[in-house]
Amino acid sequence: METENTNMNNKPEIEINIFGGTNIIAPVATTAVQNFHGDRFAEVAHHPEDSESIDNLSDTECQLFTYVPDVKKMREYVRLISSCTTAHELAEVVGIMLDEPHIRKDTVVKAAFIEVILPFASQLTSGAKVDNVRQHINNVLATLGKKRK
Repeated sequence: METENTNMNNKPEIEINIFGGTNIIAPVATTAVQNFHGDRFAEVAHHPEDSESIDNLSDTECQLFTYVPDVKKMREYVRLISSCTTAHELAEVVGIMLDEPHIRKDTVVKAAFIEVILPFASQLTSGAKVDNVRQHINNVLATLGKKRK
């Protein structure tokens, strides 16, 4: 928030309120550099064609995007999830999703992750509850563990 007052010398006096972060005010600086820290800024800057797709994501797709930060892959997973008619099929899709770097075995069994994918599973005829889906995911994880050994 910036306000401007005039002091006795008729020179503007600027008041700057800063909340949080590290800030430097250099009134005689010739340039300023702003650094962004995070894992999404550079990707959007280097792939502007994807940034348009990111802007068009629904709220539920944005939640899934935090786990699958590639719009094309995320939409493919949404297509696969939406075609599932049983909790076991949904768990098998989750098993495929384990190839993603942000998705791990301990992540997929958490209620937060399951609640993110359930809205896309509109074809589930029964068993669309977090506990039931978790049980099927655990069964698929056990099967995958046996196949990999």
